[in-house]
Amino acid sequence: MSGTWLEFLKAHNAVIENGRVVSFGSSAPTYPGIQDTCMCELTPLGLIRITGEEARTFLHSQFTNDLEQVTVQTGQLSSYCNPKGRLLSIFQIYQRDSDYFLVLPKDVIEVTLSKLAMYKLRAKADLSDVSEQFVLFGAAGPGVEPAFENLGIALPQNTYGCTRENGMTLVRLPSENSRILIVANAEAAVSLGEKLSGKMPLATSRLWDLHDISCGIPRVTAPTSEAFTPQMTNLELVDGVSFSKGCYPGQEVVARTHYLGKPNRRMYRAHIATECLPEPGTNVFSAEEGDQPLGKVVVSQMISEEQASALIVLRTQKEGDTGLCIESADGPAVSLQKLPYSLQSGPD
Repeated sequence: MSGTWLEFLKAHNAVIENGRVVSFGSSAPTYPGIQDTCMCELTPLGLIRITGEEARTFLHSQFTNDLEQVTVQTGQLSSYCNPKGRLLSIFQIYQRDSDYFLVLPKDVIEVTLSKLAMYKLRAKADLSDVSEQFVLFGAAGPGVEPAFENLGIALPQNTYGCTRENGMTLVRLPSENSRILIVANAEAAVSLGEKLSGKMPLATSRLWDLHDISCGIPRVTAPTSEAFTPQMTNLELVDGVSFSKGCYPGQEVVARTHYLGKPNRRMYRAHIATECLPEPGTNVFSAEEGDQPLGKVVVSQMISEEQASALIVLRTQKEGDTGLCIESADGPAVSLQKLPYSLQSGPD
């Protein structure tokens, strides 16, 4: 974390434990929701940069989405699989000049870089973790548009659209309202952060996760890396997979599932009756099935002292089960909620 950005966060009452911001003091809202407008610190996220004259063709051969659709104005959601079609990481990708940047959780950067390096061979492309060179933060909620308009900053209009402003890159991400990811050097980040903090309270990355959960956007972290296929996390339903591009690691498995059968596991949005935040990878059970796990938690965040909102991967035949639990067959109760998209898909 940049020292300059760290000082900015501390000046705004950030409480930091084990390198992560856990709150902004007793005066900040405890459980801001997606209808609240906040500036979000995003210290759990990092950044990979890929440069070189063959960066585009190399990345196109590695990722699940069609990199030919990425321009300096338009990014995309994409992912990286192992040869068995299991997700190593999921990320937003955008282009700045001739360089490509992946925004993803810091704890899967190493595995992503190592696998990319393994396949790079003689391709003229350089890979680097530049998380410490940039600050990632965001603004989310219904008040985002007027706040940026008052600052004279034009925002991208389309989802995953990108604009540049005073050395910063701004990317619009899915949300029920407005959500803008900002990638900047420390000086520019603090300058914009000071202006935004006068218009909206600061919130932890918890609120950012809630926007992803609400939109049904999956995330892979270290505990779940290589646990899911793209279809298990609904990635093709949120435009994270192309079935018309060329080959990539795991492509045969992903394509076979798409063209030959219906996935037997899908990702669902859920509420969990618990006072303790369920970790990614926590098993999902059913009272009916006993000790046999039916799925796993993908991502979760608390929405009150006694309830968490989550995305969980679950066997599709159990979506009507009213006895779902996490941790054990008699653990905290799970109730499924509506996603903003249909779980039905078929061949293109």
